[in-house]
Amino acid sequence: VPCRPGLGGAIVPRSCDNIPQPGEEPCPLDPWMVVPDRSQYVDQQTLKLQENPEDVPTGELPRNMLLSVDRHLVQTIVPGTRLTVMGIYSIFQASSSSNSHKGAVAIRQPYIRVVGLEDTNEASSRGPANFTPDEEEEFKKFADSQDVYKNICTKIAPSIFGHEDVKRAAACLLFGGSRKSLPDGVKL
Repeated sequence: VPCRPGLGGAIVPRSCDNIPQPGEEPCPLDPWMVVPDRSQYVDQQTLKLQENPEDVPTGELPRNMLLSVDRHLVQTIVPGTRLTVMGIYSIFQASSSSNSHKGAVAIRQPYIRVVGLEDTNEASSRGPANFTPDEEEEFKKFADSQDVYKNICTKIAPSIFGHEDVKRAAACLLFGGSRKSLPDGVKL
């Protein structure tokens, strides 16, 4: 039985083609069973693609889409990666066991059968990675000022009054730290 790509799965026949001979019992309904040792397998992964947070209108939840990835594309990306996806828009029969669609007969769910993934480079999506000489000069001037620690603390959550200790702690967490060498040689 060939298995269709994507989330469709294999369509197992309900009855066999055997014509019973006289005196022979006919095949029962659903006589087929899967033999794992004689089956061929393909790596498959289901992902959820979500629209970029900066593109979501204020007060709305980001939309998402189900992706079906197989073969060499499985396990090539990690959660949070910004992607451009090429694929085939498909539908599959949603299982009737889900609580939101109890009693529904023909609920079809859309998904994309992925044929290609392209990693969107972070530099283009988050602004320029390298700074201009003017910006570097501004950073150096800010770092050389006497009250740089106080300035950083006042710039953390300026709309919240008080909580100076919490703001100082957040500033130390953001800009502080110490080098650690673990016993197995890993450096943090």
